[in-house]
Amino acid sequence: MLDARLVAHLSDRKASFCLIGGLGLAAWGVARYTADADLLTLDARVLEPAFWADWDEGLPRITKGDVDDPLGGVVRFPGPPRQDLILGRGAAARIALDTSERSEAFPCPVASPLGLILLKLEASSPQDAADILALLGNAGALGRPSLKDDVAAAVPRLTREAQAFWSKVSSL
Repeated sequence: MLDARLVAHLSDRKASFCLIGGLGLAAWGVARYTADADLLTLDARVLEPAFWADWDEGLPRITKGDVDDPLGGVVRFPGPPRQDLILGRGAAARIALDTSERSEAFPCPVASPLGLILLKLEASSPQDAADILALLGNAGALGRPSLKDDVAAAVPRLTREAQAFWSKVSSL
């Protein structure tokens, strides 16, 4: 469940964002447990307390990533519902945001299957591998028969670690 107030706050400030994580997967027919809603943005203003000055719920917990962190930072809203606004970095985050799509099920854009897979390649956990395989398995039903080829074409723009993870996952 997404908090409509958060969606409105981001929209009112013209911050581009999209739904990712477990709810993003659900939008594309991949069901798995999630206890929160994850949103992605590339707008660094979200890490500034001034961006949240008129947020009625008080200042959210803001964590800035360091130079080596794959994330620019996280803004956490304890909820309910618990929500994390992730400041992304790199090609996967840019592609996820640029290819996000409107969904009737959610009040904001949702990362496309391509975007979700690229983000999961960067994260590279066993759960991410399972999510990638599930999205690829749904490609035909989603009307995206070229999804695996689209991912392969985008992989060279990702980190070396993500490229290596794709080599493993794509061979399963």
